[in-house]
Amino acid sequence: MPATPLPAPPTDPIERWVPLALRAVPLALCALMLIQAADSTWSYPPGRFPFLFGQWYVWIITPLHEAGHLLFMPFGRILMIIGGSFWQIAIPAILAAVAFRQRSYWSWIYVALTGVHLIALNPYIYDAPYRSLPLLGGRKEGHDWHNLLVHWQALDAAEDLAMMAYVVGILISVVGIAGGIVWSVLKTLPPRKPPMLLPRRPR
Repeated sequence: MPATPLPAPPTDPIERWVPLALRAVPLALCALMLIQAADSTWSYPPGRFPFLFGQWYVWIITPLHEAGHLLFMPFGRILMIIGGSFWQIAIPAILAAVAFRQRSYWSWIYVALTGVHLIALNPYIYDAPYRSLPLLGGRKEGHDWHNLLVHWQALDAAEDLAMMAYVVGILISVVGIAGGIVWSVLKTLPPRKPPMLLPRRPR
């Protein structure tokens, strides 16, 4: 008769709940940043960005945006202009895809940040017909979305495109935060015990 396996030692509840609390911190920061981004970019011109979203915009989103221009510069003027907005959204989206392949919790954080980066485009797109927002270098001729929409003869669509970026960005962020919450809770629950198999009787 096969030996009876020893029962697994009981799991310390603190060891289970501490990881959940640690995972909750980035999710809470993403939720706060989503609220700040959605609130501060809803009106035009946008008000002063709150601290968390403002710092993220200055130190993360803006460098990614400018790096996108440099990265796509060899591919022509239009792709160089698109590259800024594309790259600020593409980086967290690429990180999310890589983390999903690794089945990592951080995939949901990157999804939420992708939405925030998309929301950040809302006032910039809306400003295309007016070019009143302050830009790096202070040159109105360098307004990406004004130049793009004029090239595409779609300047009248600026408001609709801005609202699309706003709504889709919120939806993406909400999916990321909700997915992170569900993932964290499921990882915290104790594993299901496998069914006990009775030894077979010899024939």
